[in-house]
Amino acid sequence: MPPLYHIVRFFARHFKDFLHCLQNDGAYSISCLRVVLSILPAEEVSVKNIRAALPFLLAVLLLLLYCAPLPVRADASSDPAAILLDGLLSCKETIDLSACTLSTSELGRVYADLLHSHPELFHVALRLTFTSRETIVNGQPQRLVAEVYPAYTVTGQELTAARTLYRDTLSVLLAEMDASFGDRLPTEAEMVLCIHDQLAHRYAYDTRIQSPNADVHSFLRDGVGICQAYALAFLALARGAGLEADFVASDAMDHAWNHVRVDGVWYHVDVTRDDPIPASEGSDEVNHTRLLRSDEGMNSLGYHGYSCAADHACTDTRFEPDGEAALAEFHAPMTPFGTAWVGVRADGAPVMVEVGKEGISTGIEGDMDGDGCVTPADLLTVYDAKYTEVWREWLRGRLVES
Repeated sequence: MPPLYHIVRFFARHFKDFLHCLQNDGAYSISCLRVVLSILPAEEVSVKNIRAALPFLLAVLLLLLYCAPLPVRADASSDPAAILLDGLLSCKETIDLSACTLSTSELGRVYADLLHSHPELFHVALRLTFTSRETIVNGQPQRLVAEVYPAYTVTGQELTAARTLYRDTLSVLLAEMDASFGDRLPTEAEMVLCIHDQLAHRYAYDTRIQSPNADVHSFLRDGVGICQAYALAFLALARGAGLEADFVASDAMDHAWNHVRVDGVWYHVDVTRDDPIPASEGSDEVNHTRLLRSDEGMNSLGYHGYSCAADHACTDTRFEPDGEAALAEFHAPMTPFGTAWVGVRADGAPVMVEVGKEGISTGIEGDMDGDGCVTPADLLTVYDAKYTEVWREWLRGRLVES
């Protein structure tokens, strides 16, 4: 493909990320931009290619500036979350919050929300100590946080190596996802499906009673983790792919999962419980019962007492025909196939699946070329090493029967 094609395609896919970075401050925007840039192959950003696409790049810059009005930013010097984030990323032993009005009763919530919304803080322990000061707020005496003393699970050269592994693994997973779609732009729902299946297929639940992996780094390193690790990994990959996502937790269920925004609407995704236990790393069993679900759909599965920092409402049911998850019948990873996907039913039957903005639709069993019937031509379309023998075996059996 010509250089301009790749650059246009890259900017089209990640336009929202650049817009987000222009509209926001902080380490999240910077790290998001770094992850996005790592997706683009090095040969596509050569001097020659950039020069060839310079008119397009200038047009993109003007469009970004037009779409991103100057934001009204809070004073970072008095924002406790921003100060804490900066200090935690820098592994500061003492974080001064004396310029803020953060009450001691709110510190735990703000601290936990930071760790749950920033997977890159995997080196930070949940425990901390702090000092406080008494002051008058709105005429009432109140204890405010003065200084925070975080605890870190890893620092120094070990942290540098851990961050490298974290970034490199995310880059590989995102690049593989990007490559699986070929030259076409996937829908946001397709990206969610791909991330869901990547995690459920490649990783396994950590069944150890003592010190299971709960952070994203150890999850990516060891291939196993508990629900919190799955949710943080999904969060990092979704944001790296240009999607909006958040961390969801239920104390009543002792469980965590995600909210993800698809075409402007929020949905639930619980990779952990779609990854059956026991299942070894790389298991072919992947469920799709908790993918792109509404609040009502999750409640019907027994979910309760959950919340996220942004308090999203998930009311849309376009991916839940008849109140059930659209892909619930498929218990193996879905496979991109041209402009569609293929799901395999319990009897091995391959089924073409369209994952679009209006929802999910399934075709006829074995009809791989979309002509409405099963013929030898369908068998020929799957004679490729990247497609499973299960498809071919089922198709051969169907053709012999007919």
